[in-house]
Amino acid sequence: MATKRTTKKAETMAAKKAAKSVAEVKATAAAEVKAEPSKAEAVKTAVVETVKAATETVKEAVKETAKAPVKAAAPKAEAKKPVARRTKKAAVAAEEVFIQYAGKEFTTKDLVAEVKKAWTEMTGKKEEEIQDIKVYVKTEENKAYYVVNGEAEGHYVEL
Repeated sequence: MATKRTTKKAETMAAKKAAKSVAEVKATAAAEVKAEPSKAEAVKTAVVETVKAATETVKEAVKETAKAPVKAAAPKAEAKKPVARRTKKAAVAAEEVFIQYAGKEFTTKDLVAEVKKAWTEMTGKKEEEIQDIKVYVKTEENKAYYVVNGEAEGHYVEL
């Protein structure tokens, strides 16, 4: 962002350039008018157009100057930050739980997927509405009881 001082200076410089070119055009026009009075209207029109063009040039110069970034003072030397020590990350072991009984085998992931499917079919709600799931496996009954979002009335899955 340009400061007021920088913008004012740029405006002044642009105005001086425009004033010089306008003065030159007026001088040329005055010389032509003295030489040939019949061309006075044409010269007057040319002067007006030149003044308008010079004004537009000044406006554009001011806009460009305002857009130009202002050079900031050199930054002060920053205090050195202590170097962060790198720590070794513990490798995460792959975990998978298998439940085996009476010649059957299933994983906890499969069981949770089955519970989600049963709950959505039973309630007609979407899977995204599930906030928490608790599954209780009773192998002697060959069933897994579940509680979804605190609701547990008779919900179970056959294993």
